Amino acid sequence: MGAARKPLAGLGNWKAGMAGQVRSGRQPQTAGFTLYELMVAVGILLIAVLGTFSSQVTSHDLLRATHETDAATTDLQAAMEQILLRPPDQIPIAGSPYQAGQPIAAYTNLHLRNERMVATYPNYAGGATVTDPLSIVLTLTWNDFKGRRRTMTLPCVKTR
Repeated sequence: MGAARKPLAGLGNWKAGMAGQVRSGRQPQTAGFTLYELMVAVGILLIAVLGTFSSQVTSHDLLRATHETDAATTDLQAAMEQILLRPPDQIPIAGSPYQAGQPIAAYTNLHLRNERMVATYPNYAGGATVTDPLSIVLTLTWNDFKGRRRTMTLPCVKTR
């Protein structure tokens, strides 16, 4: 058999020294996130959730405002249709449900908070002969869901 080989002097120490240098130069391997990374991720998630919540609240407010505007428009149109069914001489006179400058009782607090509808007749002077054509302006006021005062008008003309 062959002669036993002796390791070169210092070779074993050289390998050990290199292994130590390689090991000490490496970062320790860890699994998962650091606390800093986790805090940044939670902060970004919080901002996204708050933005989504804010847009939902705004959307809900717009939906409520639209609902109120639709109800006001419907009430104005219904009242105007009832007025237009009457003969012109019976519309703006005293004692009529649509008397000039007086709230229309049938539409007081009907669908909206503090709802009040008033008919005015720009080319009619109280007690005078009803003009032809008769200008009619309905004005509806109410308080919206946030307590703000809102107003809508609907003008029309009635002829004989």
